[in-house]
Amino acid sequence: MSYSTGEIAELCGVTVRTVQYYDKEGLLKPESFSEGGRREYGENGLKTLQIICMYKQLGLSLAEIKDVISDEANSKKILLSVLAERERALDEEIKQKLSARDSIKIIRGYLSEGAAMPKNSFFDVRTIMKGKRKLMATYATMMCVGILMDLAEIAFIVLWAVKGLWLPFAIGMPCVVLIAIALIAMYYRNVQYICTNCGKKFKPKVREWLFSKHTMKTHKLTCPHCGTKNFHTETYSD
Repeated sequence: MSYSTGEIAELCGVTVRTVQYYDKEGLLKPESFSEGGRREYGENGLKTLQIICMYKQLGLSLAEIKDVISDEANSKKILLSVLAERERALDEEIKQKLSARDSIKIIRGYLSEGAAMPKNSFFDVRTIMKGKRKLMATYATMMCVGILMDLAEIAFIVLWAVKGLWLPFAIGMPCVVLIAIALIAMYYRNVQYICTNCGKKFKPKVREWLFSKHTMKTHKLTCPHCGTKNFHTETYSD
């Protein structure tokens, strides 16, 4: 069975111009010509075009496809090599897209919390992302210890109120307070802030930091470098 250029293009879901281009590049050759000089393709031509389309969907370039289909003896070896390289490229592309998605989330966090975007935001986003895991680990530690402290407080109060045992309360509550102070000190030690105006990192004074307004990701502080008072973004301390 023979197919015209239009028919083979329709069967493979491509345009006539695409088939003509593949012909011009030496990827697809007609098996015969009609009396009017029109190209005609057989089953082999249809199969070749289907293979070309499949390779294109996998992201192979025309040069790579030509190498694969022109060397039948080594086509499998060439294809495996090309696909391995394509897989590495896709992995890198996925990594970059995931990084871009994380950047978008950070920027949305800035905007949704009313903070201004830093002037050199590209550097700042990279800095924030770099310390994100360490900062999350700090948050997780504080949360776990905080839950244990709450449970301990409840236990001390119950023992005092129900059992009349005041000694655990008298000893335990000061310990809870000391642990809370240690947690706050650890938190302060592990964080710094990026100015939304000049983009420089800074560590605020303890008093200002303790009593500043804040959100989950920002604190309203005064940048010591440019004097801007705003909600600056929290990141992990270097």
